[in-house]
Amino acid sequence: MPETDGLTYTRERHGREEKHAGVAVVPERDQTIEEHMWLVRCIARSMADNLPEQVDLDDLLSAGAVGLIKAVDDFDPGRGAKLETYARYRIKGAILDELRRQDMLPYSMRSKLRGLDRAIHNLERRLGRYPSDREIAEEAGISEEDLSRLLSMAAAMDLYSLDDILENGGENVDVAGGQAAPQQEDPLTKLEREELARVMVDGLKELPQMERTVLGLYYYEGLRMKEIGEVMGVSESRISQIHSRAILLLKAKLRIHLRG
Repeated sequence: MPETDGLTYTRERHGREEKHAGVAVVPERDQTIEEHMWLVRCIARSMADNLPEQVDLDDLLSAGAVGLIKAVDDFDPGRGAKLETYARYRIKGAILDELRRQDMLPYSMRSKLRGLDRAIHNLERRLGRYPSDREIAEEAGISEEDLSRLLSMAAAMDLYSLDDILENGGENVDVAGGQAAPQQEDPLTKLEREELARVMVDGLKELPQMERTVLGLYYYEGLRMKEIGEVMGVSESRISQIHSRAILLLKAKLRIHLRG
């Protein structure tokens, strides 16, 4: 199927769903959405390159466009972050939801990433610190070259983000700049949420300087991976690997705090 413009394709295929969900595209928002459609194409193509051939790129473009529209709707410029940063998170999430719906994430990838997750979790619990690449590779039973390839694959699929960790850990505010979801919580839940935030802040402080810098430039300065690579004098693919590794380390730390 030939590639279509994601916004046009979404209007054609998801018009009813958007209307029912109250996500109608109105002229005042068209320009902002159009200006950021390149993000949908970039993320969808990058993810499609690492998926089975039967995955239709148009399905990813359509899902990503819906994510972009919702990002434009929900974004709060008063929080001081860039729309682009928040939109990346929502676009990726919408595409991953579509892939999960179609059960199109390769089993081999899911299996390897679960193994990597377990290895990092076990090492952090046993060592009481963040493990090195060599230690992670040995624990996972793979070479350091295979570890780098796996991290690159996860980065290309855009599988990990700081926002995901905070949401899954109970913190319901998107650090990328979206509005916090309204929630009713009792005092105990609030204390637990504050404790999780403290653990995450401590975890960020304990990361190696390279990882801290990459996360800061990406999430708080709103730079793209390519731009971060130019600032730090390394390749875009290396920055993506560092980002994936940092998120996995933080994810394991939070899991240890929650479950031991």
